[in-house]
Formats: sequence, C-alpha cells, structure tokens
Amino acid sequence: MPTAEWINCGLVRILAGILVIATMVAGCSSDPVDAAPPVALALPSSTAASPEPRVETVTPSPRATPSPVPLTVDQAARRYLGIVRPYNIALERLEQAINGGQPVAVLRRRAAQVATANGTQVRHLTDTVWPRALRGLVGQLKAESLKAQRHWLLAARARARDALIQEVLNAARHDGKPAVGKIRTLLHLEQYDEDDYS
Repeated sequence: MPTAEWINCGLVRILAGILVIATMVAGCSSDPVDAAPPVALALPSSTAASPEPRVETVTPSPRATPSPVPLTVDQAARRYLGIVRPYNIALERLEQAINGGQPVAVLRRRAAQVATANGTQVRHLTDTVWPRALRGLVGQLKAESLKAQRHWLLAARARARDALIQEVLNAARHDGKPAVGKIRTLLHLEQYDEDDYS
C-alpha cells in the first residue's frame, strides 16, 4: 500500500512534469504574448501530508518591445511638413503684423503663438523616428529652435515695440536655415518659401 510520503513525492513529480510541458508549449507558441497572467502552482510544503498546500506564483517575463521603425523618405517628408507648418504660419502672421504696424499687444499675442508653435515643433521633431540620414540635421534644427525659444518668449512679454522686434531678430538668428535646406533636399521637397504660409 502506498504511503503518504510516496503519494506526495509522486504529485510533486507530476506537477513538475506538467510545468515543464506547459513552459515548452508556451515557449513554442507563435502568438505574441505581451504579459501572460501569473501561473499558480500548488506544491506540498513537506513530504508529510498537510491539509493546505503551499502556493507559489510564477510570472513569465515580459517580451522586449521592438524599437520603432524609422519613417521612409516619403513618410518623413509628409511628417516634416506637418510638423513645421504651424510654426511657419505663426511666424508669417507675426511678420505681417509687424510690417502692418499692428499695436504691441497684437504683436505680443502673435509672438506667443510663435513660441507655442515652436515648442510643439521641437516636441514633434524629437518624438519622430527619422531616417538615419536626417537624424543629425533634425538634431541641428531642434538645437537652433531651442535657442530661439528664449527669444520668442521674451518677445511675447515685451512692453515696447522696439524691444519685441529686437527679440524677433534675435530669434531669427537661430532659424536653422542650413539644416532646413539640407533636410528639404534629402526629403525631395522644394526649398522654404514664406509665400506658402501667408
């Protein structure tokens, strides 16, 4: 007649065998599994029979998330134009307001819109996975845009027209024009024309 010790030993072997088979089957699955639920196994806590089995939880490790794929040149061209358009429109409106002799309150509002659009542009340039050939150039454009941002914010707070215009001129020194020209060339886009945004 089998003893309790022999039965417990047999149960442990059976459970261990089931666990090995389940692990092999799960590992061979072609279905993607991001986070499988934990598996609870009831194992006896000793070789002697006990009324309550000890429960151990086994949690599978999550699978690595693949890196995002860089955009194609065509995708990058569309994305680039979508990113820079709001900034270019805000910039053109500010320029028209300055040239049109608008009051300083209007100019401040327009400068604030440029600052907002510039900040958004930098975030979107950063969040996009560009083709390798563009990454350095986009980095240069972002760096210049960040330098210009200080001046856009100062222009938005300027009390006098001359001070506002001076900050606009300071920001314009960081227009990223060399990088922009190369980016547009690599993306097979026409060069920047302010008439496209007026």
